[in-house]
Amino acid sequence: MNRTTLVAEGFENAVDTHQFKDKQLCGTPEYIAPEVILRQGYGKPVDWWALGVILYEFLVGCVPFFGDTPEDLFSKVISEEVEYPDGEEALPAEAEDLIRRLLEKNPVERLGALVGATQLMVHPFFANLDFNTLLRQKAEFVPQLEHDEDTSYFDSKFLSVKN
Repeated sequence: MNRTTLVAEGFENAVDTHQFKDKQLCGTPEYIAPEVILRQGYGKPVDWWALGVILYEFLVGCVPFFGDTPEDLFSKVISEEVEYPDGEEALPAEAEDLIRRLLEKNPVERLGALVGATQLMVHPFFANLDFNTLLRQKAEFVPQLEHDEDTSYFDSKFLSVKN
């Protein structure tokens, strides 16, 4: 059975949405939350934003915002609303609602911001998922590394890529 599992450590309550006062802009542009772009400081809600981008990308096939330059992209993240496919390609209502709430521009109102992962776990999108069973699952494959920089499990064509 093929299975993709996303694991994030530290799904904890995020009461302080501006826990980190660092105003430096860093990260992969497509996943950066509005409060980081606006250099307002940030907290755990930036991770919920990134999860929304990832879910959108998984389900739609592209990121919700894109531009020719990082500046163009950031402008769209700040000022535009996410467009969702319609017709035959429309997302299930639960999926769209989850993504919409994760991509809330106001970090205080973003799903998960105040109560943490519990808010997501009770969302209708996950109604058929038993989190306790999921957390008890063992990995089907665990690589046996010989040292910290062991790349023997990577395809060699990816090891020769130059920056």
